[in-house]
Amino acid sequence: MAKRVRLIDIAERLNLTKVSVSKALRDHPDISKETRELVKKTAAEMGYTPNLLARSLSSRRSHTLGVVVPKIAHTFFSTVIDAVQEEATKAGYGIVLAVSSERAELERQHIERLLAMRVDGLLVSVSKEKPDRAIYERVREMNVPLVFFDRRIEDMGFSSVTVDDRDGARQAVAYLIGQGYRRIAHIAGSSEVEIGRERRAGYEEALRRHGLPVPAHWVIEGGFDEQHGYDAFRRILQTGDLPEAVFAATFPIGLGVYRAICEHSVALCRSIQIVTFGEGGLNEFYTYPHLCVRQPTREMGRRAVEVLLAEIEALDAGRVAEAPRHVVLETELVLPPDYPLAPLDGTQARTPAG
Repeated sequence: MAKRVRLIDIAERLNLTKVSVSKALRDHPDISKETRELVKKTAAEMGYTPNLLARSLSSRRSHTLGVVVPKIAHTFFSTVIDAVQEEATKAGYGIVLAVSSERAELERQHIERLLAMRVDGLLVSVSKEKPDRAIYERVREMNVPLVFFDRRIEDMGFSSVTVDDRDGARQAVAYLIGQGYRRIAHIAGSSEVEIGRERRAGYEEALRRHGLPVPAHWVIEGGFDEQHGYDAFRRILQTGDLPEAVFAATFPIGLGVYRAICEHSVALCRSIQIVTFGEGGLNEFYTYPHLCVRQPTREMGRRAVEVLLAEIEALDAGRVAEAPRHVVLETELVLPPDYPLAPLDGTQARTPAG
């Protein structure tokens, strides 16, 4: 095994002090340009890599951000992470990514490890389970800036970047009603998470505004993934009482619903309209029009980093902490341009309600 090259090894080769080598590698003005170039050249030849942990201990900054997400299997979180990486890199920061797999205990463990790594700040989207609030209290006690994105814990006193979940859901369901649909099911997310509660609230609000009852037997809560969507709609199929349309709390849920419908009957695939909160970049592959609520995913990632870096800079400058910022981004209802909506009988286009 190759021996790790240390500062003292470079210093001995060049007959310099360890302090001089360290300063040269950091472009300190105390060291001449010629010496700085010689030290960097020698360090590269010897295969030297800096000890970032030691550097963070001395400078009190690691220039690293910890990012915790519940999953990365679908385009929403992968797109947000890509924007986070891009924005962090522009500012001279690296990121360390951790995935909680929708488990609160794993989320806690990840945050503990990231704190031990002395990250400068945390970006967190919480899991579907009831959160371990104690770990967030510890983050606060350690004075580490944290910003929630997409999914947050509302009353923890940290900044957040989210979308208007209730309004996005309300607009989607109101559009269905405006197109003549009356029997609308909702495959909901977890009520432990704000987005689950808010998207359900938007669904119910749209029904009530249009004088329609909320069908309790067609509102099924659970997770945010395909399996929940599949299992939930299978339950509805077993009753024999089918809706005209389904509002899915996430795009993966919508995929699960679609699979359950098509397994049951190909004809049914053309007669039950699905609308999802979120999109998966697959609209063009659907054999019937896919309606969705589009979220500004890249903007969410950029704004989350922007808010977090502002808090890190304020901490470095010793400024009094400001009140948490809550950035709420608008959603957009994406309508199919080329196809009629799914008809009730699977044979003709629907007539909008007057």
